[in-house]
Amino acid sequence: MGRYVEWVEKYIKYSDFKIEVDTFIKITSSLPLVFLILGLILYLFFGWIYCLVPLAILIIVEGLMHLILVIVSNKRASLADEMLPDALRLISSNLRAGLIPEKALLVSARPEFGPLSEQINEAGKFLIVGRQIKDAFEAIPAKINSPTLRRTSNLIVEGIVKGSSLSLLLEGLADDIKSTSMLRKEIKAQVTAYSMFIFLALSFGAPLLYSASLFLTETLIGLGTVLPDEPLATGTIQLTMSGVNLSKEFLLYYSIAMMVISSIFGGILIGLIQEGKGFAGLKYIGMLLVIDLTLFYIIKFMVLSSFAVF
Repeated sequence: MGRYVEWVEKYIKYSDFKIEVDTFIKITSSLPLVFLILGLILYLFFGWIYCLVPLAILIIVEGLMHLILVIVSNKRASLADEMLPDALRLISSNLRAGLIPEKALLVSARPEFGPLSEQINEAGKFLIVGRQIKDAFEAIPAKINSPTLRRTSNLIVEGIVKGSSLSLLLEGLADDIKSTSMLRKEIKAQVTAYSMFIFLALSFGAPLLYSASLFLTETLIGLGTVLPDEPLATGTIQLTMSGVNLSKEFLLYYSIAMMVISSIFGGILIGLIQEGKGFAGLKYIGMLLVIDLTLFYIIKFMVLSSFAVF
């Protein structure tokens, strides 16, 4: 429980949500009890199958509440990484113009820098109240979950401790971050083909194969119910046809389960390839699930309609 509280506290801070950690935990802890009571009521009046509906809704709601924290914090981090070189150059130019560090930071807190602007403004206030300049730069990545921003802050602090020129240090870091970002975009463009292949295979190939195999198996099951039980003589060879011991419902649920599992792991894999983070693939999972299930039922309906005349 302690690790969970730390995780929630950290991501609420990274997401900049105005909600207390205790309030969030109370909500997530009380939801299972509410849905448990609802499930028991449905079980008593309608049967056990209906009590699974509140369970599914509970999993979705709990998952979304935690997923939103991760997605918002990652989005803030991506925006901060994108704006970081421009912010460093602006602070450096203000320092070269003769402004004192606290004034240079406050003036550089432009609204277009997004969440980074708020942290730069906080750093400037740190200096105004008499804190050391290294403490001010260490506070910048406190509410942004960005490894790039954290490493940059550490390098700035090390440079300050060693007596480097702050304006030159910021200018050099801005150039390095910009070149690294350009290189990362080139690599991302090169691996996009792999991501597209995985996406197309999961979103179009999987529904087509599962719907076709489901139709074939249903056809074999239907043939097994109308063929005679005695062996069929064809020349000198006797053929024995027996029914397939599988139900249509089992095959349907199996196909859906396999597509769901493939979409989850496929989305995570695309996120790893595209951005190097498994969490980045969470946004692809919902898209893959919708496309998979929609195409599966469309193709299944088209195949059944096409071969119904035979």
